[in-house]
Amino acid sequence: MSCIDDRIDKNILMIKTIINTYILVDQNLKLFKHLLQNEKLLARWQRSYAASGVTTLRTSLYMFILSEMRAIILDKHKKVASVHNIIKSLEDVDFAKQLKVRFCDTKDMSVLPLGDSISESTIEMIRSEEAKKKSASFEESLDYVLSNYQKLCNSELALRVDSARSKMISHKEFQTTTNSERRMFEASDFGLKYCDAEDIVNESREIIFKIYFLFTKSSFDIKHTIKHHELVATDFWSK
Repeated sequence: MSCIDDRIDKNILMIKTIINTYILVDQNLKLFKHLLQNEKLLARWQRSYAASGVTTLRTSLYMFILSEMRAIILDKHKKVASVHNIIKSLEDVDFAKQLKVRFCDTKDMSVLPLGDSISESTIEMIRSEEAKKKSASFEESLDYVLSNYQKLCNSELALRVDSARSKMISHKEFQTTTNSERRMFEASDFGLKYCDAEDIVNESREIIFKIYFLFTKSSFDIKHTIKHHELVATDFWSK
């Protein structure tokens, strides 16, 4: 196995790991949203001691989502499965060229539906046309991934999530106030809102699954998965 092939296989393992985490996060998000948006549900705990428990549960789910999304999207440590590390590989021109060669390969393409008597020249023509389509699809997806990931990283949303994870969620960092007092960082220090959890999940979805497409030539039925999560959450809170 060549060095490039080894890097490609490593990236495939990373994107599959990222997707597994993303799916778990989305399932938590769908449960979390009911604690934010379902007024009938929230009314059950109004003016009771349990209301404090609701706040705790909301905060825990919120921090979990931000922490996990920051890890799979923005983490720059070389030994972690993150979109950042996959993007670094895709920005390598030689790596991208080799990945494209694998993506456009038509050797295993079946032409049997066209008949057993089809000529070799016709088969080659069909494969050549298919390779052109694959090439265009690869370039379009690669451009989307590289440009939109950069936009996401430069967004205020990503900066808030990254700062919150580093100073409040994963590390309990102190700050000095204007009164020379020391206190822990809080969500308000970063302008965080509950909708940030859903926004970072939604903004990164297409990037993640286009990366999966680039490396596997396969599409993931994420819409069906999300719909299932919504059904599970709705049924859960209805009980």
